[in-house]
Amino acid sequence: MLSLSLALSALPGSCSAADAAVAAPSQEIMVSVPLSRLTELQSLINRQEQRLNRLQELLGGQSSTLTEQSSSISQLRQELQTAKSSLATSKQIIDEQNKSLTSLSEELKQEQRRTRRIERQRLLWQAVAGGMVVYTVLKE
Repeated sequence: MLSLSLALSALPGSCSAADAAVAAPSQEIMVSVPLSRLTELQSLINRQEQRLNRLQELLGGQSSTLTEQSSSISQLRQELQTAKSSLATSKQIIDEQNKSLTSLSEELKQEQRRTRRIERQRLLWQAVAGGMVVYTVLKE
């Protein structure tokens, strides 16, 4: 068995630690702990420290991953905002092109009506001229 000596001070409830060190004398208490139990406790402490270190490393890795993901989310938000802006611009351009196409379509319809009217007038004048020629030939 290994003997350990621990120094314990009797601390009054209302005194500070500095006052207690000056006012109360130290008392030593002898505690006997088997070496196997002490080794077991030291082994347990070492395992817990290793586990704590692994958990801290894991937490550090997760923190790094979280920071990267946050950065990616910010970048994606910016890209989404840019895409929305481009979409709005494209919609405006499409609306203007639709107006232009509607206007051109209307102009084309008017031109077709005018062409048909001119064609009818030409046919009418050809018929009148043909009638005049026939009238003149028959009159002679």
